[in-house]
Amino acid sequence: MAYEARTFVLPEMDGLSKTSVDQHLALYAGYVKNFNAMSALLPEYAKDSEKHAHALSELIRRRSFEFDGMRLHEYYFEQLEGGASPLTPEGPLAKQFEKEYHKVEYFLEYFRSIGNMRGPGWAMLYWDAHAQQFLAGFSGEQHQGHFVTLPIVLALDVWEHAFLLDYGATGKGKYIDAFFKNLNWSVIEKRFNALSSWKPQ
Repeated sequence: MAYEARTFVLPEMDGLSKTSVDQHLALYAGYVKNFNAMSALLPEYAKDSEKHAHALSELIRRRSFEFDGMRLHEYYFEQLEGGASPLTPEGPLAKQFEKEYHKVEYFLEYFRSIGNMRGPGWAMLYWDAHAQQFLAGFSGEQHQGHFVTLPIVLALDVWEHAFLLDYGATGKGKYIDAFFKNLNWSVIEKRFNALSSWKPQ
């Protein structure tokens, strides 16, 4: 079954221009298109896997890059739908941040520092239900560096395409500030609430 690019209802955003966002959405659609095209080729190549061994292995490796690019952008844009919304101060997510990081502000500073690391990639916050704690990490190639099996709570795209038009090559920090300014925390809270209610057997 072919995947279809999702449509996101995004408001006008402070610090993230429509031109930049539109180009970013087009890049997302490209991931969907590329994943579908690669998937369609695999059965034909597999009919003679010895003859197509090199092409088959390269397609399989590359396909995970396209899939993760597709899925991570869906997490990303979903977080911006509905307009900026603050984190609920006494909600479960804020309390978990305080439990692990002492203050919400300390978590934000930590997560920003991950996003500001040199090089393109994704800063992500995961929830480990077994340990009942967050794990934050960086995925440089978007299909590598993940915490296996852990669901994503918050995804921040820090590839250059996300900020180059608005802030230039050295403007990653300003872009991250703009991202958090426009973040709909209610989306993040819903993700966390759904995940934290599950307890491992």
